[in-house]
Amino acid sequence: MYKVYKESWLKYYKFTISDFICMNITFLLPLISGIITKNNYRSYFGLAMIMCLCFYIYVILNDAYKNIYCRGYFVEATSVLYQVSLIYGWVIFITFLLKTTATYSRLSLTFMYLLTLVLTYSVRSLIKATSKKRLNNNENAKKGVVFTFSDRLDELDNIITTVQNNDCKDYHFNRVVVLDNQPVDGCKIPQLPSKEAAYKYIKRNVVDDVLIFANHYNELIYEIEETCISMGVVVHYVLGERKSKYPKKEIVEEFGQYKIVTSGLNVISARQLLVKRAIDIIGSLVGLLIMAICCLFVAPLIYIKSPGPIFYSQTRVGINGRPFKIYKFRSMYPDAEKRKAELMSRNKMSGLMFKVDNDPRIIPIIGQFIRTTSIDELPQMWNVLKGEMSLVGTRPPTLDEFNEYSFHHKSRLAMKPGITGLWQISGRSEVTSFEDVVALDNQYISEWRMGSDVKILFKTVMVVVGRCGAV
Repeated sequence: MYKVYKESWLKYYKFTISDFICMNITFLLPLISGIITKNNYRSYFGLAMIMCLCFYIYVILNDAYKNIYCRGYFVEATSVLYQVSLIYGWVIFITFLLKTTATYSRLSLTFMYLLTLVLTYSVRSLIKATSKKRLNNNENAKKGVVFTFSDRLDELDNIITTVQNNDCKDYHFNRVVVLDNQPVDGCKIPQLPSKEAAYKYIKRNVVDDVLIFANHYNELIYEIEETCISMGVVVHYVLGERKSKYPKKEIVEEFGQYKIVTSGLNVISARQLLVKRAIDIIGSLVGLLIMAICCLFVAPLIYIKSPGPIFYSQTRVGINGRPFKIYKFRSMYPDAEKRKAELMSRNKMSGLMFKVDNDPRIIPIIGQFIRTTSIDELPQMWNVLKGEMSLVGTRPPTLDEFNEYSFHHKSRLAMKPGITGLWQISGRSEVTSFEDVVALDNQYISEWRMGSDVKILFKTVMVVVGRCGAV
């Protein structure tokens, strides 16, 4: 039987539990110092609950423990500093919203923060040191046999080392079978002469795992796999490295009786999609409320300056090429699309996008104002609520742009388009090459984490408020 942990927080449960304890044990400081009294213990208990909630949210949004056994001292210290600082930042922000900040001692919170840093880093280092020390104990080592071919032996040590570094488990593969019967020199692992000899060895000795390292899955590999499984041994089949010039993620899935390798720019779990969708729904409802308030003031001004519809709709292209109607407050004259051809010579973007400085199609004063403050984007919250867009994503192209795409351009449509994104916070006025826009979108998709959406949303607010510029 083989245990599979798909979620990093469950796979690395030791670190999850230790981080949680280290964060909460710091409340002993204000308790011992006498700051927590009968009068305010409820407030500090509430603070502890907020901190636990923030910790849980952080674990859900981030892969905090991914490759933790491979991290050096400096990388681990940086990771702990980022995690603890972010959680305490969230806690302070929430208490500010609840207007309870003055209840807590600032000096105590500072010492609690510093103690959490020291404890979390120390305990993590202790767990890693203990786990790695355990690797040297042969009693805890998993015994195994390798089935491979002579042309793969050079990579065998690297495969085993990679598995150990990732899971901090010692896979002691003490026998190897070279299936093509080629003479092998310099192999560090004792060899068995044939697969039949290997079967007898597995039957008579302690063997926990079998590693099959081959170029192709064929009848021979199938026979080895079936025979080993019939003896209750766990079988690992190494697919090998699949090189590509594109950043991609791969997972192995079951479709009925078939095993398939699924590849994509990124692989997102159902939990991550659920959290992202929940944030989109909550954010869009708040955005629609703000839009309704703005509409009371913006709509009359738009109509007075340029009689016509208050809202503007246009067909855009969404995820994987699906067309949908996008909505905005109208910031241009009704004949803006017809006049676009006249302005093509002034297009500042190189490639398939269109943007001009001092666009004469924009309605004076009110049109420029709602574009500068991004108020014109608020009706897109309806698209977000319907599920056609997300709060954070890539810019949805027009049909004209999409029809001119090359093959690699379509990769930016692998996720739902968003109201804001990496391009917008990277200074979109300065990014004038469409290829650079595609590169930023692909970077967002391939490196996506729920935490990255939170960062982009925060930076979007900072960009709008800080420079009062369109994002």
